Amino acid sequence: MFVSTGIFIFQYALTLGATHIIFLTTLLKLTIMKTLLSLFILSNAFALTAQETEFIVAAGTQRTLTSAERTLSVKKFSLGDNVTIIIPAHMDGWTVTATDAAIGKNVKIIGQANVGFPGVGAMTPASAPACSTGYTAANGTHGQPGSPGKNVSLNLNIKSIGTLTIEVIGGKGGNGGAGGNGGKGGNATCTCNAGKGGNGGNGGFPGNGGAGGNVSIVYTKVGNVSVSNSNFIIRNIGGLHGLGGYGGAGGQGGAGGGCSDPKALVKPAGAAGLNGARASDGQPGRNGITTIKAG
Repeated sequence: MFVSTGIFIFQYALTLGATHIIFLTTLLKLTIMKTLLSLFILSNAFALTAQETEFIVAAGTQRTLTSAERTLSVKKFSLGDNVTIIIPAHMDGWTVTATDAAIGKNVKIIGQANVGFPGVGAMTPASAPACSTGYTAANGTHGQPGSPGKNVSLNLNIKSIGTLTIEVIGGKGGNGGAGGNGGKGGNATCTCNAGKGGNGGNGGFPGNGGAGGNVSIVYTKVGNVSVSNSNFIIRNIGGLHGLGGYGGAGGQGGAGGGCSDPKALVKPAGAAGLNGARASDGQPGRNGITTIKAG
């Protein structure tokens, strides 16, 4: 179409001046670009329609969803026996609407939640110089919370079904890091007593467990199929809490004596430092909300 249009514009331009030729050349370029854009949009529309027609996974197959499959609206939705659908950690859930759904036996939808990063334990500081108290150790860093479970929403016209398990448990919270051990106290000399050991660092606070994912299933029976809540097994509890970090041990006191003068009094060894406190454990994540009903 744009080829014949271009020939007409070129023939017409030959009868005009240079200014008109520039104008008509620009018009030709715009016409070509517009036509190509229309063809691109049309081809993508056909591809999208084809993609949305069906979602079929063969029996015994494990399939990890892509971001493009986050929300599906399909005519045919078929999961064979022993199929496992994985919702990867980077996706927040899965939404499916289907007018013709068939679900086999022992089908699973499993959401992958991230475990919270653990805290980092602190190092033991260097020994103190003579006569000085040992250095107090740093506290452990805090653990991070687990990520929430994936939200799953299914709106299906079901023509056959076996069992469908949906597991969208929250991620476990990260443990707190351990406090460092206290530094050793400085040794005694002829003129000073040995230093006390440094105090141990406190344990880091842990992360809480992630919330369980919310699951919503709305189904309509097709034909004489038998469907009830017993066809669905939902596991959407909150994630386990992280454990509080342990406190570090108090540092050793400095050594006594330290003087070769026989007239000097013998200096006692320094006392040990205090142990750091263990942090309390985190909180488990809340359970997700489950809704299963006939449409």
